[in-house]
Amino acid sequence: MCTTRLFVVLLLGTLTARPSWGALQPLVIRDVTVVDCTGAAPQPEMALVVVDGRIAEIGKAVEVKTPGGARVIDGKGKFLIPGLWDMHGHLTDAGEGALALLIENGVTGVRDMGGDLDLVKRYRAEIEKGERIGPHILAAGPLLDGPTDAKWHVVARNGDEARALVRSIKARGADFLKIHTNLSREAFFAAVDEAKKQGLPVAVHLPQAITTGEASDAGVASLEHDEMLLTSELFREGNKAATFDEAFARLNGEQGAALWAKLVKNHTWYVPTMVAYERGFVLWSNKPEAMAKRRPIHWKMIDLVGAMHKAGVKMMAGSDFSDWAVVPGVDLHNELALMVEAGFTPMEALQAATSLPAEFLGRTADFGTVERGKVADLVLLDADPLESISHTRKIRAVIVGGRYLDVVNARAAMEQTAGH
Repeated sequence: MCTTRLFVVLLLGTLTARPSWGALQPLVIRDVTVVDCTGAAPQPEMALVVVDGRIAEIGKAVEVKTPGGARVIDGKGKFLIPGLWDMHGHLTDAGEGALALLIENGVTGVRDMGGDLDLVKRYRAEIEKGERIGPHILAAGPLLDGPTDAKWHVVARNGDEARALVRSIKARGADFLKIHTNLSREAFFAAVDEAKKQGLPVAVHLPQAITTGEASDAGVASLEHDEMLLTSELFREGNKAATFDEAFARLNGEQGAALWAKLVKNHTWYVPTMVAYERGFVLWSNKPEAMAKRRPIHWKMIDLVGAMHKAGVKMMAGSDFSDWAVVPGVDLHNELALMVEAGFTPMEALQAATSLPAEFLGRTADFGTVERGKVADLVLLDADPLESISHTRKIRAVIVGGRYLDVVNARAAMEQTAGH
């Protein structure tokens, strides 16, 4: 049995290789400190009751009764947060092992940013049926691009082709449209217009032919990757920045302030994926001379993210996990740490992976906070995440749709098995 499947077996506490959930048992977590991610202060000595996969009751532990037949978890000394969302990942490239790895690391929702739509839809159906462990998934399907031979990309050479491909992607069941770097100006604006007609939100890996401000004014839902801010200045038609330093100077001056104000006015969200640049371009090369050049750029981009956040741009956490340097689940926690480094409070960083994704997706009735009536996607921590954002890694258990998955014991069992 492969390592991933064995971990799933141990996590579920079953002897079968594929999960069989069975009936939902009521769950009670008592004497826990709740960090609900509404922005309210932590609530100590609380009890939370889960019935039929949703939070049925939450209140002071001394006042909350335990339903008959419930599984009771002692939460004393522990902290409860909402399940995390990674708002930029690639499940096709990461492989099916990523699904359990995400859950193990407290990631209960993913925005899949491009790949094999049929495969991702199959994963989602199996998860929803209880045949596979994994997160909630929203999927883009094929990436709309200009001339390229990249896998999972579809090529539009003009506006008519772009419109036809948007309609095709919609018909195949994608939840949103992902635009990539080689798309022409004509095709870009046609695609965004057609997506609006089709009711598809648009996420953008900024094409070189388009500026950040133009994409925002066109009405895209989200912009991806902090380094695309530099691309916008370095490839700006008729007014290109000659160097990285010049691009940074623009973005740190009045031009940058005006751009942040535009993003706020247009309700354009940003997913900076700082960890992808750090992992993939600063650290992955393992060459001191390359790292020496790239690390200062990374620091300056972190500062830009901080400036955007301070200006009120709404930002979400995403790791850009795929088949290369970024590890599914694990590196979302590194992204949260980089957000704090950029100037977010620990609460604001948590909200970038919980309440803000729910707001962006229009799913606040179900996800994003620890409140009565919400889907019981929760993470039980052994330490306070508001004391240090690194404590989001100290996962005791993950609750997925009301089902309690004991991460600590599953990991211990894996280690014992490996030792034999």
